[in-house]
Amino acid sequence: MRCGKWKGAVLGTVAVLAAMLFTGCEAGGQTKPKPVDGSMKEVLKEYQPHFEQRRAALTAAAAKVPEKGIGKASCARTLDPRPEFTWFDHTYRALDSYNSPDKGGNVDIVATTEAGVPEQTVDNPGSTLDRFAVPPGWLVRGLWITGPQGPLGTNEFKVTSQYGYEPYLGVEKDPVQRLRKILDLGLHKRYMLLYRVTTFTFPDAEGQDIVRADVFLADLEKGDLPCQLIADGSRYGTSGGPVGWASLTPYEDMQTSFQIDVSDKLRAMTRP
Repeated sequence: MRCGKWKGAVLGTVAVLAAMLFTGCEAGGQTKPKPVDGSMKEVLKEYQPHFEQRRAALTAAAAKVPEKGIGKASCARTLDPRPEFTWFDHTYRALDSYNSPDKGGNVDIVATTEAGVPEQTVDNPGSTLDRFAVPPGWLVRGLWITGPQGPLGTNEFKVTSQYGYEPYLGVEKDPVQRLRKILDLGLHKRYMLLYRVTTFTFPDAEGQDIVRADVFLADLEKGDLPCQLIADGSRYGTSGGPVGWASLTPYEDMQTSFQIDVSDKLRAMTRP
């Protein structure tokens, strides 16, 4: 069982993502994490300038999002490298991702309203939230821990010896090297999906639920918005989800179906 919540893709009890990232977990129970030590802070200091570059690029890209809605999905140019948005891998499963960096894709996702201040992004949004949101990936999380609210600042976003730890074969046991690998994962995200929700009907007992958003792809190295599309999400029926899907809550169904729609449309637009 992985430590983290894979939305419906596995059966059984799963640990909450925040426990994995910030408090740590191991098979058989929780362990008390050690606080961030000097060597881990040195890694954060080393990576901080790189993430600040990404932060500045993200803020600039968000400022370019047009107020006008999207009329037609399009890409203004050929993208190299091609964007790959992995709808279930980008939120957690650091072990799989840092052992195979391309597996988690090179695209992260954030709401347009939070792009300028990624610390406002909700860690694990759910149905108690009064709006639609999806969890951020490793680039946004890297901005959290290298930014002003991380261990080098106010320490609201904590880093312990258990940060990103998963008790499975292949895990990086050295917390300093694990942190370095996870930060590399964040910097591997060259692109950012900026989504602006235009329609959101909160899930209810009668199944009246839908989310629709304008989505803009930002190239954080070139500084433009080369692609745009409209994506939808909704509740799954008894047989409407992807293979292996065990539907949980309507809100989680909407999160997953929305991200799958984004991934499928982006791939279709950027592949010959």
